[in-house]
Amino acid sequence: MGRKPRVLLLNPPGTKNYLRDYYCSSVSKSGYYWHPFDLAYQTGWLDPHFELNVIDAIVTHKSPEETQRDILAYKPDILIFVISSPSYEEDTTFLTELKKQLPKTKFVGCGDIYREIREKAFALHPFLDATYQDFSTPDLLNYLKGPRGKALENVIYKTKEGKIVAGAEKHGYGAFGMPVPRWDLFPLHQYRFPFSRRGACATMLTDFGCPFTCTFCPMSTVGFKLRDIPTVLKEIKLLVKQGIHEFHFRDQTFGVNKPRTYQLLDKIIQDQLDLSWTVFTRVDVVNDELLIKMKQAGCHTLMFGIESANEEMLIAYKKNTRIQQMTDAIQLAKKHSFRVVGTFVLGLPGESRESVENTIKFSTRIGLNYASFNIATPRFGSTFRKDMLAKGIVDADKYKVSSMAKPVWKEKGTELTNEEIYALQRKANRAFYLRPSWIIRTFLSVKTAYELKEHLREGAQVLTQLTH
Repeated sequence: MGRKPRVLLLNPPGTKNYLRDYYCSSVSKSGYYWHPFDLAYQTGWLDPHFELNVIDAIVTHKSPEETQRDILAYKPDILIFVISSPSYEEDTTFLTELKKQLPKTKFVGCGDIYREIREKAFALHPFLDATYQDFSTPDLLNYLKGPRGKALENVIYKTKEGKIVAGAEKHGYGAFGMPVPRWDLFPLHQYRFPFSRRGACATMLTDFGCPFTCTFCPMSTVGFKLRDIPTVLKEIKLLVKQGIHEFHFRDQTFGVNKPRTYQLLDKIIQDQLDLSWTVFTRVDVVNDELLIKMKQAGCHTLMFGIESANEEMLIAYKKNTRIQQMTDAIQLAKKHSFRVVGTFVLGLPGESRESVENTIKFSTRIGLNYASFNIATPRFGSTFRKDMLAKGIVDADKYKVSSMAKPVWKEKGTELTNEEIYALQRKANRAFYLRPSWIIRTFLSVKTAYELKEHLREGAQVLTQLTH
């Protein structure tokens, strides 16, 4: 019996902490960094069939030269990489050079850009042999085991003859199963999350996608599936055995399906897993019963998508929440002693300076512990991007976009200039984080020595950004 083919899963090097995963790419605002999901969950599907290795060049701080050296030393038969919009130019430059060194290696890519440009990717990126659009399915495995000219769901590939075979993108709804990743292949103790209280943090999924319709978020276009609870618990216990007790459950909206969520929380409590964790959820999802169980299971921080204090904007972009729901949810979370993080989107087309200023003031008076102010971005795969393309407000051939950089609008049909939006983002951060009351309250609320160290580290990096 011959050796198993060698598969290398690559998070490419970069000059910034690029978060390329889960079709919603961004740049870390300070020093935190989580696991590349698109790669991690594929290891569960691929492990029985291939020899696997992982290089996360971002979290291990490898230069392009060091990364290439390590890849060439491994001699992969298949290279699976993740690409993103913020890192687009760096990624394509690195992969183009790498392909010259590995002409016989099959290059398989995933990421936000490939979901949108699909077959066009092969003309743009000659190094590419295949792409996949859903890491929660075995579709990539089915392709790697040997298609013969037939279309496979969620996979687009080039045949030996140069023909492009494109399968439909299908994510699905309801229950689904996804194997536990080979977490031992990742440098677990090097990943950090800004709200951790107990050291190294593992980031994992208990579901996939989102059932809500926010047009500015690509998660509204990938379906919504609930992962089977026994496998979720198996993954948690595996990570606990590896010394991880801090978790970020990166579900897009934790707690949507209440009966299933209560079942999961009850198991975490009954099994005494001793977890400390953080989640994203919505102000119109939380209630007393849910928060009580979450607290008992070890949750300490809730992140809400507040987005705007302008209800007309929330309706226009299908967030569909109300100011009263926001204030009620934050008060309820405080009642149960949760830390609360609010995320905001600034500069959506149609928004005025007065509207953004109102949102900034709102953020400082609703009781948030932390706030994240993001510039409105036409993210690849989102309904919002499709609408902006149709209106001619963004350039279809501009692939590098980021919520932490200046906007990419053509300033056609927008009330604020790109410079004004960028300046308002900086103003929002200063208004929120440079309040003496916030600084004092935050450091008095620290619970652990690790948390204090991280606050000092993150605070220094944020202060540098705010004063330059």
